[in-house]
Amino acid sequence: MDPRTTPNGRLDKRVRVEATSDASPALMQSDTAKVTVMRHLRKLVADGFAEWQTLDDGTIHLRLITGETYLLEQATITRIA
Repeated sequence: MDPRTTPNGRLDKRVRVEATSDASPALMQSDTAKVTVMRHLRKLVADGFAEWQTLDDGTIHLRLITGETYLLEQATITRIA
């Protein structure tokens, strides 16, 4: 993401959230496309453009700094906001 498209035109590194390797093992099986998508999402989190939380049922709640919110489930991605 481009810092020019972030709120206020800059990134606030103090709210940076790091990706952890245990956040998506259920989603990463043998599907290479899914692995690639998860790699990019982890990069967004590691770079401070998003944050995610693993829910009790294994679903990942992903929120981008621009406000979009998604649920990443075993076989689907649902935009919820």
